Amino acid sequence: MTTTANKAIICYDNLLASSKLLSIAATSQQAGYSVQNCYDWQTTSYWSPTPSVGYHYFTATFTSPVTADYLAIYKHNLGDVGGTFYLEYSLDSGSTWQLATTTITSAINNELKINLFNAVTATHWRVVFNLYTATPFYIGVVMFGRKLPLYRGMVGGFVVPRHGRKNEIINQTTEGGQFVGRIKVSKGARSNITFKTVPQMWVRDYWEAFVLHAEMLPFLFSWNHEFYPQDACFCVTDGEIPSLAINENRFHDISLPVMCLLSGIT
Repeated sequence: MTTTANKAIICYDNLLASSKLLSIAATSQQAGYSVQNCYDWQTTSYWSPTPSVGYHYFTATFTSPVTADYLAIYKHNLGDVGGTFYLEYSLDSGSTWQLATTTITSAINNELKINLFNAVTATHWRVVFNLYTATPFYIGVVMFGRKLPLYRGMVGGFVVPRHGRKNEIINQTTEGGQFVGRIKVSKGARSNITFKTVPQMWVRDYWEAFVLHAEMLPFLFSWNHEFYPQDACFCVTDGEIPSLAINENRFHDISLPVMCLLSGIT
């Protein structure tokens, strides 16, 4: 497919939103906070199980085997609650379970955690949270599926999303013009996913499917996941998606403007 040396990935394939999903069942859910809320592509709706110490999970069953190599969570209060999470799969219709990921800890609320693992194919999957306190737990985004490694890394001039924060700052003053504070209206961050000299076949095989998704739905982007996983962000495209011209060397140069929500920021 591509080399892995560039470390840049996009995660948009979420099996929880797949047409192959047959059923999904949670151990519990509070009124108004159903498990469906954590895979509806929204960051303002949440699954919240009945508050208690211990294991809370949901099981997803598919009509035929599906493959995953990443698990991601975002928009949660796991830092306050305390606990770990992981992804399991079953090859015997749920009788026994095996770990797909390691056990993962998030000490910061709203931290975007993307865990990569060797690809596994199964019909039964389970996302598990082991909570250390009875503080009400909520989570807005859970994703697992196949990642998209980008063909090349980001070019020179690329703005790391965390360095592209966009905030509206409003100065407040008295009638006499004295400064009495400021208001910050967060508008997330902006960047541009840019990589060059990409073969036409790669674009047809991998990028086109992603663009069809990104025209309407969010995705995750990590520009250098091996060395800076904390820079991963939750993205939507920023305006019209640019056309892809063929350059003088018969390759594509890809440029995709994005708006981002940053990891660990409310």
